[in-house]
Amino acid sequence: MKRIFCYLLYYFFAKNLPRSYELGPVGKMSGRLRRFACRRLFQKTEGIFGVERGADFGGGRNIIMREYGSLGENLRVMGEGTVTVGRHVMMGPDVLILTSDHKADEEGFDGYVTKDVLIDDHAWIGARAIILKGVRVGKHAIVGAGAVVARHVQDHEVVIGNPAKVLRVRVPPPDDRKS
Repeated sequence: MKRIFCYLLYYFFAKNLPRSYELGPVGKMSGRLRRFACRRLFQKTEGIFGVERGADFGGGRNIIMREYGSLGENLRVMGEGTVTVGRHVMMGPDVLILTSDHKADEEGFDGYVTKDVLIDDHAWIGARAIILKGVRVGKHAIVGAGAVVARHVQDHEVVIGNPAKVLRVRVPPPDDRKS
């Protein structure tokens, strides 16, 4: 019953409230209300996390949010696979995460293929990026705006384009470098 209440609270009210960084105290309360509902909807949550207005993730049972991670404005998660959002992850608006895909053969539709998606700690996902099933976005990686990510992005890589290709590798901070 509590889950149904939070689902209704989120989708019919909190989802459409102002952005958490707008309108001072009104925005802050909007963000808190979305976080309140999502704590009860998501599979697992840690500490403080952000969910911006318009984020659509179905029932939320397949979302794991680590502390200070955020789901960007108008994010859309589709599919039955688990999406794990690491610590301090930032997402731009209109990001699409697909965890399922049609299984096709010569005779037509044959069910779905589902794989989990991991967006690791300190990653940045640009506006309107698309992340496909089975992808791991590494620590400190950056996915450029509009990129279509079909393969793993290694730690510290910057990827852009369709399909996403490595633009460069960021130099890790001194405390991340291997001795």
